[in-house]
Amino acid sequence: MNKFIKLLLFAAFVIASGVVYQIYYRPPGVGPVKASGNVVEIEMRAKENQWKWEPAEIRIKAGDLVKLKIFNEDNYDHGFAVEAFGINKRLFPRRQTDIEFIASRAGSFQFYCSVPCGQGHYEQVGSLFVEE
Repeated sequence: MNKFIKLLLFAAFVIASGVVYQIYYRPPGVGPVKASGNVVEIEMRAKENQWKWEPAEIRIKAGDLVKLKIFNEDNYDHGFAVEAFGINKRLFPRRQTDIEFIASRAGSFQFYCSVPCGQGHYEQVGSLFVEE
């Protein structure tokens, strides 16, 4: 049999098994939440020489489109990261950075500064609560 035909059959098998898994075997808690259509705008700050976020706690609903507007008050870079949503953005000094994402999973997640920025770097954390 031709290599091309073997490769085509293998690809068809992989796709078919993925479809069967999605329909019959995937647990209901696994997978993205459908978008709700709601837009939530949140203004945040990286506080100057304090290594703190304001607010340090964010509460949103699953499926919301979240628009973060983060202003870095310091004279040096910070970063903003939420691993669960694949966010890692550099915050330049004395500038606003906009970040958009859909809260596709419910749960409690930590956000933190992802750029080494000084003595309080490891304390610069906050909580993101995504409710059902």
